[in-house]
Amino acid sequence: MSPFPPWVRLVIFDADNTLRRVTVPDQPCPHGPGEWEPMPGVRDALAGVRWGPGGLLMGIASNQDHIFYGHLSAEMAQRLLMDAAEAVTGHRPPPGAVRFCAHAMDAGCACRKPAPGLLREAMDFHGVGPAATLFVGDAEVDRKAARRAGVAFLHVADLLARAQSTMPPSRGSESPSVNQKT
Repeated sequence: MSPFPPWVRLVIFDADNTLRRVTVPDQPCPHGPGEWEPMPGVRDALAGVRWGPGGLLMGIASNQDHIFYGHLSAEMAQRLLMDAAEAVTGHRPPPGAVRFCAHAMDAGCACRKPAPGLLREAMDFHGVGPAATLFVGDAEVDRKAARRAGVAFLHVADLLARAQSTMPPSRGSESPSVNQKT
């Protein structure tokens, strides 16, 4: 059973501390394979979701400034993000659905969350509007990016709690973070 409301067609995930967690101390994102593991509980929470043709569409929106600082290449970041999505969902999203900001933290670009650029790019790629999109993340920058993009937001902790329930919520009964564009 899907933990997502029935009106959702596209789920965009943040990566770090949402889909995956880094296993290298004091490192905010993985720089290579073997430096991350799936976030506990997320795979189980998403086990009932059908992804791809006939199911939900998936995107990823992640700040990856370590590319700018030279800790990993854009190609490696893309691979690691796609690997994380596949590890927790069993579905590998198309490369165009995986969006990341490779700019410096203070670049002031339109793509770095909390700016809405990454979310808009993922929606444009899939041809899905804000009213049918849900962004799942773990941080205030994620919530702000969702609000600025006009999409609903679900905190990963709420996703895990929702997956524990036996009945998915209806559109009128979601928590404000999903029902309202916060």
